[in-house]
Amino acid sequence: MALLIDYLEESSAWLRGKKATLRGLELQYRRSYDRDLKREMAAIKQEIRKKSAEISDELISNLEELRYIARYFPELLLTFMEDGAVGPIIRNKEWLLNFRPVPSREAAMKLEMLRQSRAQIRDARKFLRGWIGTVEARSFSATYPVLRGHLHGQMDKDEVIAALDKADRLLLREGWLLLLTDTLIEIPLSKFVMKLNKVRYEETAAKGEARHTRGRGTVAEAAALKKLQKLVRQREHYERVIRQLLLANPDYLRSLRKSRNWLSRGKKNPIQRIAEGVTPHTVKERAWLNDMRKRLEG
Repeated sequence: MALLIDYLEESSAWLRGKKATLRGLELQYRRSYDRDLKREMAAIKQEIRKKSAEISDELISNLEELRYIARYFPELLLTFMEDGAVGPIIRNKEWLLNFRPVPSREAAMKLEMLRQSRAQIRDARKFLRGWIGTVEARSFSATYPVLRGHLHGQMDKDEVIAALDKADRLLLREGWLLLLTDTLIEIPLSKFVMKLNKVRYEETAAKGEARHTRGRGTVAEAAALKKLQKLVRQREHYERVIRQLLLANPDYLRSLRKSRNWLSRGKKNPIQRIAEGVTPHTVKERAWLNDMRKRLEG
């Protein structure tokens, strides 16, 4: 059985090797400013970005196994999170481990409270635009209670803005954890499916435009190709977001893949059609635990 920790170890070694190569090329480039070196550095950076995106997708696909690692081997997970290569990628997805199903009414109430809290942060940001000098945390937090615990003593304006950004990120992640519940997940899914359909339509039109101008070597050809490439990136982005949303709630995804909308006489809605192509990696807990123990002891 292939284990997620083996993939992470191999990926960490790969990233470390590429980053070491990149550092060596950067040293050479500072001495010579050679264009070939610059192109080689750009290619390696692209490889690193591609590998990082792959690791991120792999973590989402194996979210069930990552949750088991967090449950049974928390120190091992911490070791991976402190790894200089894969650590930042894992930390960026760690918050998904806190996902728990929430009853629909409770989820809706909490979501509304989060919206109000984020509105406070937006107001605080507007207030600070014209502010000069230091900010007294106690009085500022009294005006914006959501910031209690995030501000301390006398703070510079930039420090307060950084604290606002951090607080907003935490609230945003908390909101996404609520939106991932079975009763609310179709809200973001429907939103991104609409965006995906729009981009697909625009991409089809852009392909026709690119074919029409191909081989002319004109400004119009370059512009058409650039537009098409931008739309392809947008489509891939929305496809990845939808896939990650579905994988973040594997139980919902499994139920979606099994169900049919009786109102449409057996036809699947757009979300169901997308779900057919998304398969979460599942593990049998007891067998996985035995394999992990053998792997760690051996």
